[in-house]
Amino acid sequence: MQAPIEITVFNLLRLALPVGTTVVAGQSSLDRPVTWVNVLNTRPPAFPDLRGGEIALLSLDAMHLLSDKLTLVGLVRELAEMDVAAIGVVGEIGQPAQDAANEAEIVLLRLPDTTVLRDVERQIAQLLMGTPLSPDQRGREVREQLLQLSTENRGLEALADVLANMVGKTVVVQDKRLRPLAVAGPLARSDNWTIIEDALYDTNPLPALFRDRMEVAQVSPDPVAVPLPHMGLRRLVAPIVAGKMGRGFLSLIFGSDEPYDELDIAFTRHGAAVCALEMAKEKAIREAQKRVQGNVLEQFLGGSISESEALLRLTRLGYQPDQQYTTLYIGGMRENQPTARQIEALCNEQAGALSFGALVQPYGSEVIVFCEGDETTARDLALAVQGRVTERYRAQVAIGMGQPATDLQAWRESFQQAIAAYRTAHQWRLTSPLGFWEMGVYRLLSLLAGSPELRKFYYETLGDLADHSAQNSEFITTLEAFFEEHGNLTRTAKRLHVHRNTLLYRMDRIKEISRLDLDNPETRLAVHLALRIRRIL
Repeated sequence: MQAPIEITVFNLLRLALPVGTTVVAGQSSLDRPVTWVNVLNTRPPAFPDLRGGEIALLSLDAMHLLSDKLTLVGLVRELAEMDVAAIGVVGEIGQPAQDAANEAEIVLLRLPDTTVLRDVERQIAQLLMGTPLSPDQRGREVREQLLQLSTENRGLEALADVLANMVGKTVVVQDKRLRPLAVAGPLARSDNWTIIEDALYDTNPLPALFRDRMEVAQVSPDPVAVPLPHMGLRRLVAPIVAGKMGRGFLSLIFGSDEPYDELDIAFTRHGAAVCALEMAKEKAIREAQKRVQGNVLEQFLGGSISESEALLRLTRLGYQPDQQYTTLYIGGMRENQPTARQIEALCNEQAGALSFGALVQPYGSEVIVFCEGDETTARDLALAVQGRVTERYRAQVAIGMGQPATDLQAWRESFQQAIAAYRTAHQWRLTSPLGFWEMGVYRLLSLLAGSPELRKFYYETLGDLADHSAQNSEFITTLEAFFEEHGNLTRTAKRLHVHRNTLLYRMDRIKEISRLDLDNPETRLAVHLALRIRRIL
């Protein structure tokens, strides 16, 4: 029986075969016309009335019921001699059968394990007789089957791969910042993919509506075709909307002279809807993991759980016991700007962009990051986060870095070091990350910041100069310059932009008020140290 219109094997993939069908051999023959469909009988003859051009459907279980001597390799060769266009198989297809199909130039399809062959037969027959499902009906059917994949926790990569197999185009799923989350299809395997991926980061070709994350969620627009400039390509792109907010984009990428149709539009629209659910699910899982991770980190750093228990729980959350971690402690220069949650999001974003492993957790109004790697890796992440904060919020953050910890036991020490470095960086308004190992004498002083003895030493050493007043502030500034110039009065006066006689007068007044003998080396050391303590206090 001949079909009233010509339908190719590729058309069957798009219009009738179940989602998840993959081409395992004979890709060069996808444009072969299909005339009819036959399902293997469990009694001889296996395929009656074959006239050439059919698609033969079978399951390996049924083939073995028909005869335990039958093999898929032998069946492929026999069907090829009968000029069958394609073979759809439920069951694992070995390499010998794939080789046989490639040699015979016959398309070999792997059908999903849940496939009901009689249902597929009916749908193919309906298509061949000229009454196919409408694009929207097929789109909804594909959506239901994609949802099934999502419930099986197959992930975005599996969804993209399934769509790419169906539409014969490259499929890309991007997040709200246009970072690719999943890629599948022919272009993804090409030498030019890196250049194409870079072009996908450009927001300018996208409609203005698509770039407005709130507005696009209200309108839910249809997919649109936009060019990839200078690439000779186009993308059929649909927004991914979840939780009343634009969360990303699903695109089909194809040549600028390659056509697309209503079916491609339907697949893109419904595929984006399933990706939205998958992304929302993944976000909920991440949030739950963060809450658990945060509890474990706070309990461990606070000493309320043992190292062995923390090790067990953190390992489940992604901690790699054989790696060293460097601690970052990050907070805004101004109160609540940006917030801890905003800093956390940027830390996760930049860690992902740099492919760094990191455990990120808000800690009060600041953020802790345990970055996998040494101080160089941690500094790269810290600089990337500072850059993104400046770019996005027109604000600055202070970042302190602890020394690398080679095991979980050393995390607490690295954490305390990062806090000490952060406090110093915040106090001095440093706009670059400060490592604990870079702090010199402040390494010791910062660890004594809460000690009453430190404050007592400060007041006892400076005496009345420690009292707050405008005059004392001037004298303190003079002393700091004096020590920074190693006691050279001429250079100190030049540094302060005052006459040398003015400096001598100030030094005499300092001696009168504080009774300090700066000619005494022990006294000079104590005063120099007290001035450093003043910055800590």
